[in-house]
Amino acid sequence: MSAVRFGVGFEHADVRRQIEYARMAERFGFSSYWVPEDYFFRGAFTVASALACSTTALRIGLGVVNPFTRHPALIAMEFAALSELAPDRTVLGIGAGVGAWLDQMHVGCASPGIAIREAVEIIRRILGGEQLSFAGKIFRTEKVALSFKPATPRLPIYLGVLGPKNLAMAGAIADGVMLSAMTSPAYAAYALERIRAGAQAAGRGEQIEAGAFLLASISDDDRRARDAIKPLLARLIALMASQPHNPLFAAAGLDPDEVIRFGQVYASGELPVRMVTEAMVDTFAIAGDPDRCRAALSRIIDAGVTHPVFFEVPGIDGAETIRMVHRHLMPHFL
Repeated sequence: MSAVRFGVGFEHADVRRQIEYARMAERFGFSSYWVPEDYFFRGAFTVASALACSTTALRIGLGVVNPFTRHPALIAMEFAALSELAPDRTVLGIGAGVGAWLDQMHVGCASPGIAIREAVEIIRRILGGEQLSFAGKIFRTEKVALSFKPATPRLPIYLGVLGPKNLAMAGAIADGVMLSAMTSPAYAAYALERIRAGAQAAGRGEQIEAGAFLLASISDDDRRARDAIKPLLARLIALMASQPHNPLFAAAGLDPDEVIRFGQVYASGELPVRMVTEAMVDTFAIAGDPDRCRAALSRIIDAGVTHPVFFEVPGIDGAETIRMVHRHLMPHFL
């Protein structure tokens, strides 16, 4: 089994508070801190820069940015500058973004997989020092080159992808993958099988790190911890109800009709917390007392995840999450 590296991720806290979380995570031996770019929260590069200047060993991951709101050439420029603040400890995550948010800005495209593949190539070639003229199906550049040399010759790129084709693409072209929040053991196994197949088809022998954003609620009070996670699960399932056959749900055996009902209740103005079952909590979260949470995390790791990232749950104090993971989970897996 590959060594397990623990990470955290936050987006609701303000930047100063996130600096405190990052310093705390570093003191407690976490490996990474991931900054999402969910619209319309705080800009990932601004937050990541603050964290890079406030820590000395923690890897700072962007998880994930998309190539539509920022052209790949601009992402290369921004990421190269970020890497100067934290040489050898920055990670770029690329994904297609959340469709509903992109629709609000009238950006995006009908072929996100192609766009991601082209973006990775453009970013890597520009960061590698090339003056790039590129004519792809989605993106074009003409004689684009950085005016400076990146602090790190080859910067790692992870993909935040979901479906089988894009998971296989991640295996073929990425340094790692960050699986979505609500990753279950069944979905992790499904995803890792396709990532490994993609790597094998591309003739790659190196290990591809498998990270996953995990929703966690840990407390000595089992009932309190499990109830605390239900509002977020209700919201996430409802927001994904337009895709009832989403692989996250399909791999976990969730009935598409049930997913649709979540969306219907949410559309009526009610957050469908009452519809979140105990089985859903067990499937999509790490929630309960320490023993229950250790068993849940063990199932995720046994499915192939080597980098569990404990992501912020609204209503649960971030510092408490860091403390509880450090106290009750990390000693059993490191």
